[in-house]
Amino acid sequence: MKTRKHIARLIVGTGTLAAVLAVSGGVAQAAGPYPYAGADDVGRRLTVCADDLMVRDFVGTLHRGQSFTVKGFDGAYKEWVYGFAYGNVNANGWVENGWFCDA
Repeated sequence: MKTRKHIARLIVGTGTLAAVLAVSGGVAQAAGPYPYAGADDVGRRLTVCADDLMVRDFVGTLHRGQSFTVKGFDGAYKEWVYGFAYGNVNANGWVENGWFCDA
């Protein structure tokens, strides 16, 4: 049985986000294929479903099964989620939405 890998990659230039590419099974997507965190998830600690999920504003990566507490969003579309990344990151930062198992 094959395991589907989900990788979120960030290309960052001079401290600002230059481009984002999320790859799932070789198909580019605007965000992850999992449930999006929403306004009702603020304050909740969610589990990461992506194999690897880069954390912006901190050089680090969350891995599948680690968690992230939602504190806010980037705007109306909520494509980026701000909060605290647990696990090996243990810092505040931004992650791409759509990579949580239990949102």
